[in-house]
Amino acid sequence: MKPSFAVLFASIAAVGWVTTVLAANPEQVQQLINTRQCEGCILTGASLYSYNLSGANLQGADLTSAALQGSNLNYAVLTNGKLEKANLALVKLREADLSGANLAGASLLGADLAGANLTGANLQGAVLEGADLRRADLSGANLQKANLLKARMAGVKLEGAILKGARMPDGREAR
Repeated sequence: MKPSFAVLFASIAAVGWVTTVLAANPEQVQQLINTRQCEGCILTGASLYSYNLSGANLQGADLTSAALQGSNLNYAVLTNGKLEKANLALVKLREADLSGANLAGASLLGADLAGANLTGANLQGAVLEGADLRRADLSGANLQKANLLKARMAGVKLEGAILKGARMPDGREAR
């Protein structure tokens, strides 16, 4: 049985509406670029390649599926941020505060997280291959099934972190 044109049109319209609702707010993207202040902003799917956002306040912001690769977010505040499936490859996050952030499935390939605060962060399934995590605080973080291959981890705090199934820097799987 073939669906009617009205049903097909309604389905397409509904998907378009959902996509629009989940898209980054252009005014908030501009606000972030201009002021580096965007607490609680909706930046879902935003394209922010190679921006200098050092020291930005993105506390509680929604950056789900955002593309930030190559950007400078050193000293940024991203506490309780939503960064699921975000592309943070080669991003500078030195001394950034990502405590309580949700980074599940995010790509942090080669990212600089030296001295970052990731306490209680969800990094389940995140790709941290080649990342610099020296002196980072991952206490209480969820790193289940995360890829830490070749990550630099000297001085990392891992008290209470969940590592089950994580691929460690030396290639072995954590149990």
